[in-house]
Amino acid sequence: MRIVHLAAGAGGMYCGACARDTMLARGMIALGHRFEIVPLYTPLRFDGSDPLPSSRIFLGGINAYIEQHVPFWRFVPRALRGILDSPRALNWATRFAVSTKAEDLGPMMLSVLQGSGGKQAGEFADLLAYIQSSARPDAVSITNSLLTGIAPDIKRKLGIPIVCGLQGEDTFVKATPEPFRSQTIEQLRANATSVDVFLSPGNAYAETMAEFLRLPREKIHVARVGVDAAPYRQDARTRPSPFTVGYLGVITPLKGLDLLVRAFIELRQRGADVDLAIAGKVLNRAYWTEQVRRLEEAGVSTHVRYAGELPFADKVRFLHGCSAFCMPSRQPETRAVAALEAQAAGLPVIVPDTGIFPEMLEITQGGLMYASGDSGGIAEAVTELMRDPESAARMGETAAAKVSTHFTPERLVRETLAALEDVLPGA
Repeated sequence: MRIVHLAAGAGGMYCGACARDTMLARGMIALGHRFEIVPLYTPLRFDGSDPLPSSRIFLGGINAYIEQHVPFWRFVPRALRGILDSPRALNWATRFAVSTKAEDLGPMMLSVLQGSGGKQAGEFADLLAYIQSSARPDAVSITNSLLTGIAPDIKRKLGIPIVCGLQGEDTFVKATPEPFRSQTIEQLRANATSVDVFLSPGNAYAETMAEFLRLPREKIHVARVGVDAAPYRQDARTRPSPFTVGYLGVITPLKGLDLLVRAFIELRQRGADVDLAIAGKVLNRAYWTEQVRRLEEAGVSTHVRYAGELPFADKVRFLHGCSAFCMPSRQPETRAVAALEAQAAGLPVIVPDTGIFPEMLEITQGGLMYASGDSGGIAEAVTELMRDPESAARMGETAAAKVSTHFTPERLVRETLAALEDVLPGA
């Protein structure tokens, strides 16, 4: 099959959606399918060294933003606008202007969902022309439903199947102020009628999104996120001393690093011999400064290391330098790729009892859950793992084995293909 996959860039950052898209692309190509990635907004950043087939960037973030606020910009010559779509320009811009706040993006999010009826109509026309004349796919895959503004035009003009991932969009949309929240939900539901099948990373989230989008449950298939476990494998006997809890993710309030910081300070004040390792891009500078201040005022900052944003090889080494992994998100996680990577590395994980985690840990048996938002629960989970290191090591070994069996790239590809076969004639 010829498949075009529309993927949103994350400003050069590693992200769970990017990891999923990478696995899906490599798996499809390995099976002989022609799978082309079309980046939207910003350049994509993938784990692994092998390049993936991809087009130029469409719906470039700078142009899309300007079109939202400057009506005549759409009449600027394509050559000039194209300069702003270059990877260099977009990467430079995202160093200074990365916004992940729903309250800031409500008007633009709605406009993008309106597709050819929104303020980015010219950008969507370019994208549709490319899909229609250059790519000519048998099916189009969309990484998440916030990009379905193009779906009605694809269905109307090409008549080909569309498959769309579901990756936590409901939480983001619900944080948008009115009137944009209600308008965005209605537009999402309208666009969903042009999508043939949706893919959810888990059963519970499929139920949530069926209600949110007002879809028949059978229109949503489950395709679990996969990770390539091989690079993460390590000998459980090489755990560091002292006991080190790792955090790997973007640094924003929604990801809950402050809860882990509070738990860590409590543990050190109790006399626990524990260190904290942090990695990830700082998206909220004031929030990060506050965490650093709290650690310094508590007198525990010498037991904390911050590694910044890491390339793939360094990310693996970072996980190998941890004894356990904590993902203290306030928002319900739908993919939790970092938690899967940590378990693939043989680390027991400490996670909230929301989102994908109950379903994930039921399968992997690879960690402990605490009541979401409770820093004391994180501290108790760390204490339990430290109290019985042999049990913690066995938990990590079990997790690594289960991830290698149940959360593989091959399974993600197989479940995606099964969904496509239901809607693609002759598949």
